[in-house]
Amino acid sequence: MKSTDKYQSRIRILIGVFSVLFGVLFILLIKLMFFTPRTLSEKDCQDCLSAIQTNQDSSAETTPTPSSTPSPTPTPEPTVEPTVDTTTVSSIQKITNKSHPIDSGYVPVDLTVVNVNSNGTQYLRQEAASELAKMFAAAHKDGIDLYLVSGYRSYAQQLALYNTYVSTDGKALADSYDAIPGACEHQLGLAVDLSDDNRDHDIDNSFESTAAYQWLLKHSYEYGYILRFPRGKESITGIAYNPWSFRYIGVEEAKKVYDSGLTLEEYYKVND
Repeated sequence: MKSTDKYQSRIRILIGVFSVLFGVLFILLIKLMFFTPRTLSEKDCQDCLSAIQTNQDSSAETTPTPSSTPSPTPTPEPTVEPTVDTTTVSSIQKITNKSHPIDSGYVPVDLTVVNVNSNGTQYLRQEAASELAKMFAAAHKDGIDLYLVSGYRSYAQQLALYNTYVSTDGKALADSYDAIPGACEHQLGLAVDLSDDNRDHDIDNSFESTAAYQWLLKHSYEYGYILRFPRGKESITGIAYNPWSFRYIGVEEAKKVYDSGLTLEEYYKVND
């Protein structure tokens, strides 16, 4: 009887174990049959993308990209316009007239004897004297023999000459054809009175009819000289037409003034 009870007891235990296992398996089977994996929604995808973008932006902020150093822009050199000094008494382009006189005591420091056919010993500033000699030589090659009537004149010499003209022709007429002392460019050592060596060396309007005058009109600027008192410009220069009066201003400037057809006062805008 006791053996039978033990046997039955074991049977019940086995049945219980199998029942528990069966129950567990049944539950697992039910879960496997009815479980549906979750699919990501569109919102979930957008959230994921936003998170990824945020991480990238954060990374970009924390890791700065080095900026390239801009190349310096070179500063252009200022353009300096060339100027001509018409006011300093020692300037080659100094303009002297009745409205712009010079001191009675002025004497150029570089006066030199002019080595050309002239009325006695004549002086000019070195540069003007050198170019005048070249001009005389060039004219001679073309069959023209020029003559230097007058070069540098001091204030005292101009005063004496002016007083002679006044006593002869009266002050009004003298002022029309000759400069008052202090307003004469001969005192600068840059003005010349020219004539033709093949005549009586007169300085009057008859000089304009000579071949020498025509040559000077065409070529004097090549040597830095211009006709100082042209016809029709009396109201500007303050002096009557003088075909014999030429003024040295330098070769480069003489070309400019010659091409312009203007007087010194007009070209350099110096009011009389």
